[in-house]
Amino acid sequence: MSSTDAVEPPCRDSRQHALHICQLARKGLAAELAERTSQPAFLCHNCNRMANRAEDLCNPSPCHSPPL
Repeated sequence: MSSTDAVEPPCRDSRQHALHICQLARKGLAAELAERTSQPAFLCHNCNRMANRAEDLCNPSPCHSPPL
């Protein structure tokens, strides 16, 4: 690995990693991604992607809407 390669933090649920949004994107599964990101409520701190459910992300936290 070179000094310019980014190192991702570990996935919190490595058993389900193949089903996470980042992996679906790498596989080019656009329809599956669209279904799992239609109403995003969680943000992944590893890849900055958003998903409807925390279970679809490696390092999720709830998204907070700004006050109106």
